[in-house]
Amino acid sequence: MKRNKKIFLIISLMGVVFIFFGVVLVRAVFFVPAEETTSSSFVALATKKTLALPTSPDLKPILKNEVPAQTYPASYPKKLRIPSVTIDANIQYVGTAKNGNMATPNNFTDVGWFENGIVPGDKGSAIIDGHVDNGLAWPAVFANLGNLNIDDDIYIDTIGGSILHFKVVNIKNYVASATTTEIFNQNDGNYLKLITCAGVWSILHRTHDQRLVVTAEQVQNP
Repeated sequence: MKRNKKIFLIISLMGVVFIFFGVVLVRAVFFVPAEETTSSSFVALATKKTLALPTSPDLKPILKNEVPAQTYPASYPKKLRIPSVTIDANIQYVGTAKNGNMATPNNFTDVGWFENGIVPGDKGSAIIDGHVDNGLAWPAVFANLGNLNIDDDIYIDTIGGSILHFKVVNIKNYVASATTTEIFNQNDGNYLKLITCAGVWSILHRTHDQRLVVTAEQVQNP
């Protein structure tokens, strides 16, 4: 009888392990975000002809592979901190992906600043994106972005050691095919736009059907 119980327990354990890895495999095949379609893929930048990229007139993008990090301008962002949702993330510098969309960070703990656009603290809309999960349903850096409230504080630490202070002024969901003019081209102040996936997962497109955009405006401290 004891031997039968042992055999039963072993078979049960093997079954649980098999089911677990089966779920992981299915999730990896059907739910891992497709390359260049995560986070801010709807932030189309489809072609330079259809959407003028916001640029900083006095700064040219620097290729990280060619220039040591310490030579970046002091005003460039280094860290994103949002105390109310416990975000303290390093900032990667991203450009456009092969399909013309805004690229995303190469891991699930960092965020990505669109370096071809506005520098945080300059007039216009500085864009930062991040993943909501890691493709296997485990939370990523922006998993709790939707828990932000109006007037919550957001901080950007710059390479030069300055701290930029922003406050949330708008939280909005867009469909994945939404126009990006309102997001990229708002320039009546110094804005920070945080973008991540939201809504329902689409197996066909291997991405979520909505994007959450949090808009924060810089606080001009005396």
